[in-house]
Amino acid sequence: MAAMLAARPTGPTGPTTTGRVLRPRSSIAAMIVGLVAALAWAWSAAADGGVLGLARQAPDILLATTLAYGVLVRPAVAISPTGITLRNVVRDVDVPWAALAEVRTRFALTLVTTDGRRFTAWAAPASGRHTDTRLTRRELGAIGWDPADDLPTASASPESSSGAVAAWVRREWSRSIEADAHGGPGSRLPAALEPRTRTHLARGVVGLLSVATVLVAVTTLA
Repeated sequence: MAAMLAARPTGPTGPTTTGRVLRPRSSIAAMIVGLVAALAWAWSAAADGGVLGLARQAPDILLATTLAYGVLVRPAVAISPTGITLRNVVRDVDVPWAALAEVRTRFALTLVTTDGRRFTAWAAPASGRHTDTRLTRRELGAIGWDPADDLPTASASPESSSGAVAAWVRREWSRSIEADAHGGPGSRLPAALEPRTRTHLARGVVGLLSVATVLVAVTTLA
């Protein structure tokens, strides 16, 4: 199912997960299609205008390929013993477990931090309104729904991208809390030393977009 996310472990698993990267299954297909399209575009440019034609088209090819990579391939959610990293189109967000306050799934996987900030995962959108129906009993059991709470909608289902990733995040968050309670290796640091939520640009993508944009402008004006 295209909405489900593919999980790629980055290390051995045990009582706590050492590392896992979740991204849409469609990202692999998008990467292959993008590469084929870029090669076909380059071949066509060379066939029509030779080396000069390829040189003129190269900035456009680079810009289109970088945009496709940033939007369709790069987005992911990385889970580690220390927290979650949201890899979005041009920005990454590192949220330590100690800074996480709430996990939401209404419109997309959204992390709410202890200081009230909200960060959305591009890689884990919720289901559309036409599928935002009530969950089945099996799905309610899978997400551990408490009858005392309001009945959730399909965005919380493990069958949706947002719900699938939220399940992983909540499980590892719970393990982090247990480690804190027992003073284990993952236990929380004193408040003054706790890591904070950090955001930073995806320098590679931003750099390529900037270079490609400048080159497109130069070749257009030349």
